[in-house]
Order: sequence, then C-alpha cells, then structure tokens
Amino acid sequence: MKARRNRVATGRVAILLLGCALLAAASIAAADDPRIITPTPSTFETLSRFTELLEAFQKNYVQPSRVNAEWYTTAALRAFVRSIDADADLLTADEVVSTNGPDAAPATIGLSFVIHGGIPTVVCPRDGTPAQRAGLLAGDEIIAIDNSSTLLVRHSEVDRLLGGPPDSEVSLRMVNPASTEVRDLHLHRAARGSFPLPALRLLDNGVAYYRLAEFSSNTVDNLRTAMTLAKSEHVTGLILDLRNNPGGSFLLVQPTASLFLPNGSEIASLEYATPGLHAAFLSEDGEKVTTRIVLLVNGGTAAEAEAFAAALQDNHRAQVIGSKTFGRGFLAASVKLANGSVLVIPTAYYMRPSKQIIQETGLVPDIIVDLPRATERSLASIGFGAFDWKNNKATVLATDLPLAKAFSVLTK
Repeated sequence: MKARRNRVATGRVAILLLGCALLAAASIAAADDPRIITPTPSTFETLSRFTELLEAFQKNYVQPSRVNAEWYTTAALRAFVRSIDADADLLTADEVVSTNGPDAAPATIGLSFVIHGGIPTVVCPRDGTPAQRAGLLAGDEIIAIDNSSTLLVRHSEVDRLLGGPPDSEVSLRMVNPASTEVRDLHLHRAARGSFPLPALRLLDNGVAYYRLAEFSSNTVDNLRTAMTLAKSEHVTGLILDLRNNPGGSFLLVQPTASLFLPNGSEIASLEYATPGLHAAFLSEDGEKVTTRIVLLVNGGTAAEAEAFAAALQDNHRAQVIGSKTFGRGFLAASVKLANGSVLVIPTAYYMRPSKQIIQETGLVPDIIVDLPRATERSLASIGFGAFDWKNNKATVLATDLPLAKAFSVLTK
C-alpha cells in the first residue's frame, strides 16, 4: 500500500509537470483562434524536456524500479489532453476493451452527464430510468459515488462506477447548484434499453402532444407513425416535448427535421477547425407535417436535440417555449493510436442555420417560461409526458407552466 502511494505521488508530480507546461504551450498556440490548437516548436521542445526529465529520474532516483515509464507517460499525456478539453480523453487499449467488450456493465442508472469544472455534472436523466425517477436535473453535481470522491475523475471512470449488475445499488452524493443543498441518493441500476415507447396524446381543441425523449435508432419511425395518426385525427397543433432530451445520433437530426421542413431547408452544419471546412445538411424529400408546432425545451435539452430545435426555430417552423437549453453541440471522434490506445476528441461543432455555434451557447426560447427548480424536479421524476390530461387537466395546466403556455399558443 505504501509503495502504491509513493507511485501515485510520483506520478502526480510527473503529470503536473507535463500538464502545466503543455497547457501553457497549447494556450500560446491557440491564442488567435481558441478552436484551433496547432503543435509548435515549443510544444515539441516541452515533450523533449519531459523525456529528459523522465530519463534523469530513472537514472538518479534512489528507487528507479518504481518509475514505470509507460504508465507515467500515458497518465501525463492524458492530463495534457484533458487540460485542453474536458470532453477529450486518452483510453488505453485495455480500457477500450473493458468499455465496449462483453465485460462492460450490463446495467446503469440512465444518466447523461459531462465533466464540468472537474466534477461530473448532470445533463439530464433518460426517460424510464432510475436517474429520472430520482428527479435529477441539469446542473446537479455528483461529488461522490459509493463514498468515493469524483473530483477530477474521468468520464469513463464515472461510467464504470455508475454501471454494474441489474438491480444492484449505487450511492450518489449530489449537490444542487441553485441552493448548495446536498442529497444522498441510493439508486438501483436497471438494464440498458428498458425505456418506454413514445405515443401521440390527443389533448383538446385539435392539439396533440408527443414526447421526443432522445434521438435513437427508432426515433424517426416512431415519429412518422405518430404523425400519420395525428393527420388521421385532424390535429391542428402539435406540442413536441424535448425537455430532458440528451440527444443521441447526429445522423438522425436530418431525417427527423426533414419531416417538418420544406425541401432544401438548411438543418445544421458541422464546423471543423480548418477555416472554411464544413458540411451542411439540408431537408430531404418526403411526406411533410404542415401543422403548427411548438417545441418545449429546458436545461436538459442538449446536443442533437438542440440542433433539431434550432433548425425548426431558425427556419421559423416552430415556436420554442421553456428555458435555455444546455449548450452542448459537437461531433466527437475516436482516433486509434499505434500502441492500441484511443484518443477521444471533439472534431467539429454543430452550427445552426443562423450560423451560431450551439456549444456553450445553447438555445434561447422564443417564449421563456422558467419553472421553480423544485417543481421541475417533481415533474421530471414523474416523467414529462406522464400527466393525466383526461382526469387532471386543471392540475396539469396549473403545474406544468411550459406545457400550459404551449397549449395556449396553439389554441389561440
């Protein structure tokens, strides 16, 4: 145990040296454009200095057998990568196998999160999951998992800690950023993919409601089926609920938005680091939904859900109601290195038709309707779309103010 502590302490010194030095070099290189980090002679000089330092340590240290050059180099390079971008990481070959292989955890709590300020921060829970039933909301911070601190922990490590056998318990210590209240939660993991299927709900006065909870493999087909039903029911107004939608596959944004936009309308583009390099996505041919639309969004609406909402908002196809979205929009790629390790890194930003980048900016609704956090937590724990319109319409409208506003707009 003592040897392991010495090894970790020595590793931290090496990581700190390389991380700080390379971060400074990267900051200089990126001064003109924060999106572009170009290696410079000073960067390579710093790498040489690290090699020199490591060799000197191995030759002169009183216990050279403790200096595992490969382990410390990987850790230092990972610190360098993460110091540039919190969404980037360096996975060893073994970590890649354990993450994607047959030994990967079969169950989890269904949480989308990011590392913000060195702390795992909730984007939103997925529908029908333990995280949703616990009422987790965007911005909630996870400061401990099973009594282990999560400060400066990697995204992949949080995934590992949250995963486990079905119905096994995981303990979370959460901080509400709005009130600094600390909550201890004990959740039971559930098998992946056990999410409820969405269904079109007919309200009153020709208005229908549809819960668009994520952009997964069945999203487009399910939505087409719902829109066919809406047409047969002579729906004149449609509420699409994107609250606590963490996104999913960017490839599904184009066919989903194409259901509502005229042919040739710009939906989104990918903006890469190289100036002028981008890929634009336009609305495709096919049957169109022409009814009036309102989109509901909140702080848990993120990534591909934001790109979809921005496409309809910028093309003046839908009014957006709710609160500002999360602001997470980039395409990530996995680059395999020669030694089998994998560099996970953002490669392009999502840009909306109005030529604004979604990352860290988010989407501002046309009509802002903010809910008290306690009320939103209560609604989220039950599930957006789980309301009883037939028997409790008055209560629904008095509690879910964004939904009430959307209904009002469509029935005017």
